Amino acid sequence: MVFKTNTGDKFDQVVFDALPKGADGKITKEQFMTLAGAGTTDANLPGATPDAPAPVDGATTVTPVIECPMTELPTVVDAARLAGLTPLILDRSANHLLDTFHNYKADGMLDAKMWTLKLAKKEIPQEDALEGLRHKLSYSMARGQDLVISMQSACPSFSTTLNSETFPLEVFKESGKSLINDASASTIITDAHAKELGQGFKICQPDFKVQVTSHFGVDDLDDFLFGEGFGLEKVPRAWFQVINIKHGEGTELLD
Repeated sequence: MVFKTNTGDKFDQVVFDALPKGADGKITKEQFMTLAGAGTTDANLPGATPDAPAPVDGATTVTPVIECPMTELPTVVDAARLAGLTPLILDRSANHLLDTFHNYKADGMLDAKMWTLKLAKKEIPQEDALEGLRHKLSYSMARGQDLVISMQSACPSFSTTLNSETFPLEVFKESGKSLINDASASTIITDAHAKELGQGFKICQPDFKVQVTSHFGVDDLDDFLFGEGFGLEKVPRAWFQVINIKHGEGTELLD
């Protein structure tokens, strides 16, 4: 089982399994970076902005991009989460194989592109878009399932119009684990979902987690996601582990 970083190094599964882990089962970001071949500075990494202001909460270290086939994606995603990072998965397949995979799994797919377009076309007010985001987040928290934030070819404005106390930036922190607390559950989970899934109680189940997917390439991250004035501008790049899917021969890719 081999995972490659942008520097060509190997992710060693055997070493990963043998690493000492904390009481919560997590490894440290430093351990994960060693496994991923992190031997460069942030400025040398694709998708990193050398002169960007330091992210909040002390999150300043950007991990290398990891490249892996779809068959190994679940293992890489789990490893990123154990290191306290949120998977940001890039899929350049023309048929959007990753989206199809998540739809087949019946994950909590949040179509962020749809809400972005509806807002841009002024088909709905901002309040309706925010409630749409909250609905998916609330259900995933109350049920304890994976929330897949599907950005596709869009750059949703999570730093501005698609941001509120019921869909905060902390959604993207530690794969959503920072929302597993009574205060967040009370604010975000709807009364309807509490009644349906929590016997009337607003409780975020411990299995709740988040991953983000995009059709952009590695070299587009700064320009279309984390750059000034774009959707993830206010979200620390260091919160994420970027995972670039390596497709096999014969898979048509986006231009």
